[in-house]
Formats: sequence, C-alpha cells, structure tokens
Amino acid sequence: MRIENWNSKEIFGAYLEKAENGANNVIDEVIGKAKQICRGSFQHDPPIFREGKFSKAHVSFTPKTGKNKGQLVQFDTEKRWTGRFPGQLQNTIRRVNKPGSSSVRAYAGNFKVYYALMVEKTGYTDKNGKLHRPIHFLQAPFHAIKRSIVSKVAKG
Repeated sequence: MRIENWNSKEIFGAYLEKAENGANNVIDEVIGKAKQICRGSFQHDPPIFREGKFSKAHVSFTPKTGKNKGQLVQFDTEKRWTGRFPGQLQNTIRRVNKPGSSSVRAYAGNFKVYYALMVEKTGYTDKNGKLHRPIHFLQAPFHAIKRSIVSKVAKG
C-alpha cells in the first residue's frame, strides 16, 4: 500500500503548533500564579523604595582554614544595581520561547533584579538582618500542575 501526494510538513506542523500553544498556556498559567505569590509574599509596610545606582564593595578578610589560611585576601565585587521598588521582582517574571527548539521557559529576574534566584532557592536577609525562608514562587506553581501538563499540552 502506498500513499502519494500528501504533505507531511503541513500535517505534522499543525500538531506541533497545537502542542506549542498548549505549552505556552501551561507556562502562562505558572507565571500568573508566580506573580500572585510574589504580590502576596513581599508586602512591606512602608513599601521599600531605594534610589537606583550601581555599587560595588571592596572585600578584605583573613581565612582561618583552607588554601589561603592566615593570608590576607582582598578583592572587589562586581557592580550591582541597588535600586528597589514594590513589584520589581514580580515584573521580571516572564515566558521565553526559544525559536526552533520547541522549548518554552519561565524566567525571573534580570540584570537589575539579580536576586530572584536567592529569593526562590536560598532565602534572603533583609536590611535588619532577619533571615527569610525561600519563597518558591516559580517552583510551587509548576509542581502543582506537573501531573496535568501532558494533557494540557496535548489539548493545545
């Protein structure tokens, strides 16, 4: 048996487009919930506003253990943006489609909001020195819908 004159690229392209739309919808759902978690988790009274500027630090210490034990170690850190305003982290949560790779990703943070990974994975210390537990704003919504992702991507 033989099938002739059929265009496989059009047929499979339609299925691929439907799957990509489903993946985009799943990631958009994760991002929406992540923004809600950020909005509810970072409530400061009064809100934190800090003037934006680049700053770097000079670090100097003498280690008590390790390769440089007893020797003075000095270095300058990279420049970091110090500005903060309410909703800054929430505004950087976004979906990124990698063209040609069929990959859909969710990112948080950018050059000026470099602390997104620290808030998500390790926790953070506020200006008063109080340690705050990690806030899994991207991980938690993803794990909540993880079991239904395949069916949502298949439905488009």
